[in-house]
Order: sequence, then structure tokens, then C-alpha cells
Amino acid sequence: MPLFPPSLDTRRWPDLVAEARALLPLESPQWTDHNHSDPGIAVLEMLAWLVDTDVYRASRVTDRHRRKLLALLGVHPAPPSAARVVLAVRTGPGAPPELPARLGFVAHGADAPIGLETSEAVPLTGASVVAAGTDDGTAERFGHTLGWTDHTPTLLAGTAVDALGPDPRAGAALVLGLDRALPAGTVLALYLDADTATTGGPDPGEAADTGPHHDARTVWEARAGGAWQPLADVVDRTGALTRSAAVRLRIGPAALPVEPLGAAGTRAWLRCRLDRGRHDAPPRVRRVLADAVEAVQATAAVGAYEVASTAVPAGAATPVEGARMALAITVDGARVVRTLRTDDPAAPVVRILRWIAPTPAAHGRLVAELVAAGVGDGAPEQTFTLPGGAIAPDGPTPGPHRVWLADPAGGVEPVRLVPDLDAAGRTDLHAVLDAATGTLTFGDGRAGRVPESGRTVLAAYRTTSGARGAALAPPAPVRVAPDARTRVLPAGPPAPGALTVTLVGPATGGTDAEDTAAAAARAERGLWAHERLVDALAAADAHSLDELPRAAVLRLAAPERAVTLAGVERCALATPGTRIARVRAFADTDPRLPGLVAAGCVSVVVVPSLPRGRPEPTAGLLRAVRRHLAGLRTTGTRLFVTGPRYVVVAAEVTVALLPGADPSVTAAAVRAALETFLHPITGGPRGTGWPFGRDVHRSEVLRVVDEAAGVDHVTALALRADGGPAGCGGLCVPPTALVVPGEHVVRAVRAGAAR
Repeated sequence: MPLFPPSLDTRRWPDLVAEARALLPLESPQWTDHNHSDPGIAVLEMLAWLVDTDVYRASRVTDRHRRKLLALLGVHPAPPSAARVVLAVRTGPGAPPELPARLGFVAHGADAPIGLETSEAVPLTGASVVAAGTDDGTAERFGHTLGWTDHTPTLLAGTAVDALGPDPRAGAALVLGLDRALPAGTVLALYLDADTATTGGPDPGEAADTGPHHDARTVWEARAGGAWQPLADVVDRTGALTRSAAVRLRIGPAALPVEPLGAAGTRAWLRCRLDRGRHDAPPRVRRVLADAVEAVQATAAVGAYEVASTAVPAGAATPVEGARMALAITVDGARVVRTLRTDDPAAPVVRILRWIAPTPAAHGRLVAELVAAGVGDGAPEQTFTLPGGAIAPDGPTPGPHRVWLADPAGGVEPVRLVPDLDAAGRTDLHAVLDAATGTLTFGDGRAGRVPESGRTVLAAYRTTSGARGAALAPPAPVRVAPDARTRVLPAGPPAPGALTVTLVGPATGGTDAEDTAAAAARAERGLWAHERLVDALAAADAHSLDELPRAAVLRLAAPERAVTLAGVERCALATPGTRIARVRAFADTDPRLPGLVAAGCVSVVVVPSLPRGRPEPTAGLLRAVRRHLAGLRTTGTRLFVTGPRYVVVAAEVTVALLPGADPSVTAAAVRAALETFLHPITGGPRGTGWPFGRDVHRSEVLRVVDEAAGVDHVTALALRADGGPAGCGGLCVPPTALVVPGEHVVRAVRAGAAR
């Protein structure tokens, strides 16, 4: 059902008058004059009209009402979001040593140029990653002929690979080769593009995870003098290679020379080695780039003004082109600067892009990342429009102040931006910013203060193209923006051909402002998340989300509270920073008391993808899931987060060969078929993992063996559990346990010998 139902039907007031007049003989028989001339009838008509009006007004739900109702649910329409892209920079003659943060670029989209800004400063070395491979921890002993997997053509083509191998252990490493040596002290900026499509990922809307991995720890090393040297000055945001992020490395005193590395070739070598701990799933990487930087599809708003000849800068410092400094200005109706101050600590700190001091005979010129939106007139509910279109969020944690009031007599007051003015007092300098249109609305003197006459409204913000930026993708050309910000670079504008910038993959994110209907739909998905899980279970006739395809489960929203068993399972899968393959929740179960009913207890069994043969969660994974569920559980529920209990199943089987079949090859095929069928992640009757508590049936094992390549028929089969005696029947599995393949004994004989 919709969150906001349609408005109620209203009755016309003449119908109400007719109904009241029909009741008069019953309620007041002495009242006989029912004509319009009777004062009582006139009163009835007036009351009917008032009731009709009130009913009409009560049945109208305005957009403002919807927003307030959504706010009660903790939901606010989302502002526009800026798309993010990765830029690969190649240097030429005359290239600067570093690209500063918030440097502007222009990408040519499908219909119009789109502005970009670098998220952080990036040093330029001119190096490129031209070789890559995986060392399983033993390649060094064999000269990189064994234990070594060359990923160079795959990574250069942008195809995902297992960065540390399919089953990484401590010592495994991603080895990267650069095309040139780097001197000591060089800062190298790498960007690692991780692939999470096969291992899951954060739910949409989940805050970006920037902390370390919950268990795995990696170290970066450089090869010099035939040995690996650890790098001490490293900033790695990839979470042990599990997410796309930047890596900053400072080359140590031994420098980074070009030298041979066995069969891997001669390059300048770096590596990221798994030092300790374990991943939940093999980290996968699509590409690793040097001299790459993340850019956001947002550009700082710039104001350009004439400075009156009488405007003398007040303060200890005069504006300096390229510098960031506190700046407060006031303008007149013609947008000419009348006063300018650089000594007010409450003033916004902005970058000066152009400054020509005024003279008694001529106006000056000021260009800065500061917009004078207008001048207050003292009227209530003043509105100002910030130029540039949609307003982008100001970083991951936007502050409350991006708007200020400047007084010509001196002084700057910050304006607090709020969702609405309902709670604002008459002295509160609050305003409402519509990020979609850039409209800024102040109060009326009762709810929110009115900007006084003559005060200038200043704003520092960034604009974005929203969903248009999400369409950016190679081979869209990118160039440095030819604007005032480029002109004030420390080394000046780059020379033609000094920088070649390309997009690395398509943009991520980028949305337009959310309207009330979209916010209501989002709130509805959150409110009915439990019902969606129940419906999915009913449609599949399942008792647990573990019985459904994992991709279908991840498409269902995680509920805000873990109330039902399905809700517990979905919330566990959504634990930030984890890559969980399977989760199963059991009610009234305490793992310390197997077989007994434990009222109020819920056991949550977590199964990762690693180690491949026998997946076991690490202590860090269990701790992360336990911490996440602790804030979502219902009061009085005891949650136990554990790993799976395994029943080791081994088969002793004799098979008759098909004519011409090789005994050793057939025996290997039978073992592989048994291991696949009994695997806790990829096994089971449907190939989605062995179901919890499902017995091993002899007939199914016979079918699996009989379908193996080279098998004519099965002549003998015995199954054993946990090293016990072999039997001719099936095996029982406890309700909370899984199976895992053991050591199988397979005999492959000729058909005649089998008889």
C-alpha cells in the first residue's frame, strides 16, 4: 500500500444542508419554517459551508505535509549527488610536479561539457604500471617460474583477476612492475580498481567504508638490491585490496631501481603482500594505475565583481591570487564591491582567483570562489537564488555553514542551513536551501530571523550536473578546465601536451535531487523491508534466506531492525566491510547447548568463501557481524554469532570404466565430482551450497559418481562421517551443521574385472 493514500472525497455543502433539514422534524418538530429566510436555516447553511471547507482542507495532503511526515520517519528527500570518476594522467614535457586538490577539468559528455574537480592533490611521476602478477608466497624460491601467475595482459585490458590468488594465505602478494626507476623520497600515487561484483558489496546508500579490513593486514614493499624492502610511509585506503581506493607510497632511502625478477622480467618492482589474517573472499582487482586521481563531478561556484574605487581592503593581508584566505565582501544592487575585509575569523575561507586593486581613478577586479547572492531588504521570507544550478554536497560530512551575512559596517555571521524553519526562533539566523534549484529562503521574523537591509548574502558552494555526470564513460575526452582556477596554479597553466588525461572506466554515483514521491518510495521500502523478506520466502516456499539465490537476496533491502530470522540473516549479510557467502539464523538455539531449546536465543552461523576447502570465519569477521547485529537486535534477544559446524563426509567407491577410459583420469573425475557435490559453498543438489541440516543420501551420491566422465556404473559405495566406520546407507547431518568433503577412496576397474 502507498505511504500517502489519495485524498478523501468531500461532500458538497448543499448536501449537508439537505441532510440537516431532513432531520429537523425528528429533532425539533416545532421548527416549521425551513425556508432560506429563517435565521436558523441560515446558520445551518453557514455551518455546512464551514464543515465542507474544513473537510476539504483536512483531506488535502500538501507536499510540505508529506515532507514533515517523512521527517517523522527519519527520511528526508536526498539532495543531488555528484558522480565520481577516476582520471589517469600521463605527463609530457612541461608537466607540473603535482596536480593540486580541486583542480578543474572538463569532460565532454553526450550533450554538453561537464565539470570535474580532483578530490585530492596527486604527485606526478610519469611512471606506468606495465607488469603485474600474483606470487602465492613460494615464487621467490623458484625464480618466479612456479607459484607465479602473470596477470599483465589481463589487468592492462581491465579484466578482473584474483589479486592474491584464488585462496590467499599469508605471504601471497600482488606484484606490480613500473616502467621506470624512482628516486628515494618520491611519492607515488596508485589507484586500485577493485571488483566486488562477485563478492557482494555495500548496500545502496551505505556509507563508504574507509577503515582497515576487519582481519586481513597487508604491507607494501619495494624491491631494491635483490631483496624486498618494506615501505614505512604508506597510506592505503583499499582495505587490504577489497575496495577501490587510492594508495600513496613514499619510496624509501634505497630508491626503486629497475632490476630483474626471475622469469617475471626486468622492471621497477613493488608488491602488496598479505602479512597476516585472512580475507572473507579472494580480493579481485580490475586494474592498478600510477599517477591516477579520483575526481568528483562538481565545480566550485565562482563570483566575479568590480571593486569600487573607494573600497579599501581592511585587514592585515591584501588578497593574493591563488591563496586561500578569509574573505568578506559587501555589494550594492549593481553587484559592485563596496567593502572588503580579510581579517574577520568568522568569514569564509575561499580561494582568490583574480585580484586587481582599485585606484582612485578606476575600479578594481575580484574573482573568488565566493558568490554574493544578493542584498537583504529587511522584508520577511526573503529568497535568493544561488547561480549555477543544483548544489553538490560539500564533501562526505557537509558542515552546517555554507552561507553568511556580511554587514557593511563590519562583521560576518554564519547562516545555519536547516531542512525547514518550523523550529527556528525569531533570533535564529537559519535558512532553507533547496539543493535542486539553488533557492535560499530565510524566515519571516517569527520562525527565523530576517536578513537586515543592506546586508550581503554570501555563499561558498559547488554545483553538480547530477544524473548527467553518471553518464560519463570512456572514451569521453578530458582536459584541464581553461578557467581562472587553472591560471593561478603554482607552476602556471600546463603547456599544450604536458598532460594527457583519460577516464578510467565509467562514472559511479551521480543522481538528481530526490522529490517527495521518490523519498516516500524509499521510506516505504524501508518500512516494508520485513514484509518483502517474508514475501520472498513464501514465494519460494523456503524457511530461510539461505535457501534463496544469493543475488536475489542482496536485491532485497536490509531492514532497520533485526526482528525476524530472515531479518537477522539479511542484516548479517549487510555488515559493512565484509564479504559473507552464507548466513543462517536458528531460533531458540544456543551453540553452547546443542540439542536443547534455549528460549530467547538466536544462533547466527556465518560462512565466508575462504579457505576454499573448508570455509571458516575469522575472529575479525565474527566480531564485525556481532557488533553490527548488536545494535539491530530486539531487546531481550541473545545473539550468538559463530562459524559452521562441519560433518566430514568421505566416500569409498568402486566404479566400472567405460571402454577406453583411463583409470587414473576417471578416478580423479570421481573425486572432483564428489568434492563439488559435498562442498558447503558450491555443492548441494542445486549447486548453491549444501543446505544446513540436510542428510547425505546414498542415492544422490550414486548419481553424482555415475555421471562422472569415464564411469560406466558404480559397483560399490560406502560413506563415512567424521572418520567413523563406513556404511552402506546415507549419513545424518545435525540441523545446524554443513558437510565438507573428506579423503575419498576411489577404485576404477575395467567392466570385466568389476564382475
